Amino acid sequence: MMASPYCVVVALLLLAGVSRLGEGASNPGFVARITRKGLEYAHQYAMATLQKELSTINLPDLSGSFGASWMGSVSYEFRSLRIRNFQLGNSSLSLRPGQGIAVSLSNNYVSVHGNWKVKKAFITLQGTFDVSVGGVSISISLNLGKDQSGRPTASVAHCSNSVGHVGIDISGSLSWLLNLFQERIEHNFKNVLNQKICKMIMQSTTSHLEPYLRTLPVILKIDQVAFIDYRLVRAPQVTSKGLDTSFKGKFFGLGGRHSPVPFNVPPIRLPQEHDLMIYFAVSEYVFNTASWVYHQAGHMNFTIRNEHVQNLTRFFSNHSAKAQWKSSCLTSKDIPFTTMISCFSSSLLLHLLQLPLDFPIHLHTTSLGAVIPQLARLYPNMELELEVSPESAPFFMFTPGNVTLMPVMNIQAFALLPNSLDRKPLFQLRARTNISTTINVSSNRIQGSLTPGSKLKLELIHSNINYFNVQSMESILNYYATHIIYPSLNEKLEEGFPLPLPRNTYLKGLQLQIHKNFLLLGANIE
Repeated sequence: MMASPYCVVVALLLLAGVSRLGEGASNPGFVARITRKGLEYAHQYAMATLQKELSTINLPDLSGSFGASWMGSVSYEFRSLRIRNFQLGNSSLSLRPGQGIAVSLSNNYVSVHGNWKVKKAFITLQGTFDVSVGGVSISISLNLGKDQSGRPTASVAHCSNSVGHVGIDISGSLSWLLNLFQERIEHNFKNVLNQKICKMIMQSTTSHLEPYLRTLPVILKIDQVAFIDYRLVRAPQVTSKGLDTSFKGKFFGLGGRHSPVPFNVPPIRLPQEHDLMIYFAVSEYVFNTASWVYHQAGHMNFTIRNEHVQNLTRFFSNHSAKAQWKSSCLTSKDIPFTTMISCFSSSLLLHLLQLPLDFPIHLHTTSLGAVIPQLARLYPNMELELEVSPESAPFFMFTPGNVTLMPVMNIQAFALLPNSLDRKPLFQLRARTNISTTINVSSNRIQGSLTPGSKLKLELIHSNINYFNVQSMESILNYYATHIIYPSLNEKLEEGFPLPLPRNTYLKGLQLQIHKNFLLLGANIE
């Protein structure tokens, strides 16, 4: 799908980033860079749009009088003036670091058609004419800024134009009459075009570009819990290599837009790559503010109940599923990593409990009696619940080629007392693991998924049922994590979060790299 010219121009004004950002709180969480290749792409669309706009200039009627020595005073009118063609010639775009973007257009051509009338006393002569205006030069400078809401702004800082030569072709055999006041007509046409061209360019910026920029959201709602702040940290900046823009890129919860987070924004140093039109850099700060918000809202807490486990064990009670499990787990040599973890955990679990493959496993004191014998004696025939929650918000760590998490989880076990709503706390475990993160980018969203990089390692923090060996629990909890916790987290990560793209703007040829502290995305625009 092709974006409209204005959308493309706006997109390229916005999607830009700095190659080196200073230290401190002003560091953006989301940056991008538009290269000269991208600017040239925008330049082509901008010129096509400008040509259409200039062709709609309304020219006023011209009237006046001139004196001829032998005729006296003669009045004239040029009316119903209409631009037939406004052809742009050569154009060049230049970057002025610290100032703005300049566009120079030379060797442009304008043709005008209209009606003429000359009157002397009771004699009136009239007809049609065509004016050709060549050597039109236009110079434009565009300044970029940001308003108080954090949105980008654009304004014409300077515009000038000049007209080279004017040629007039009048109908009929009255060219001798035209010669009497041709210089005056040429002068009038030059004055009108000099006034109208820059006025139209400024009007186009005011009526099209600026309103469009004002409609761009700076706060995007992700779901009922989180929002993301895409306000500009500073005004877009022009460098010798491109156009730079910095976004805040911070997740926040309801009422927490200005709440501080307990970590800083690391600096981002973008590599010197210019093959694609746009380069985005998404700091680990963006992902970690998301983790912080969802953790604060309690959306990283999980309760594992017996019905969750029973849903898994139904798999083993199905004959065809059991045969499939045997085939994939026991005979296949080439299976996905997550399937391998599942096979390993489930087979080890069943081996430890000495249960057949189709045995209905339950989160129950009786079922876990083989692992924790005193549990069945103290609380016979009772269901269990496991409450899983991170000790703190898990933070993403970006290193070259890898994104990892090292969460520390608390696991609290409860016995559900029969005929009562009460729960009896049994023991508390601390679980540590290493999680690998895969990040994907579609045409407008960043998504992710988690896979276990290492097995859960357990530590007994507290027990109301005396000491027991936690190693026997590790395989069980790894199995639960693989089938319950990871799928739940991945369902949320699959939704992802949107890139700050103007509407009707699409990316293609996406390239993804992982650097220290940030994710680098390169793309072209369509």
